[in-house]
Amino acid sequence: MKARGGGVVQRLSRLASLLASPRKPKLPKLAILAAVAYALWPLDAIPEALFGVFGLLDDAVVLWLSLGWLFRPTPTASPTEIVLPPSRRTDSDDPN
Repeated sequence: MKARGGGVVQRLSRLASLLASPRKPKLPKLAILAAVAYALWPLDAIPEALFGVFGLLDDAVVLWLSLGWLFRPTPTASPTEIVLPPSRRTDSDDPN
């Protein structure tokens, strides 16, 4: 079974490596755990027992949004390495 951006196994492997990566912020990782807990928790904003497929849809959307946040590229520059555009620089920002 092939997914759009690679196989399911490759995506799960990438997910595991992102969750284990020290370079990724902790908040998106916690969002994944919270989304999984929300999907497994019997109390939902839209209960499956009352709304059927729509009840599952809210779980899927929460999980999808948290995965999108985790898979978003992380900036490689630290805040001290970010260079301000010339219009926003002050004399104290000039490295020369």
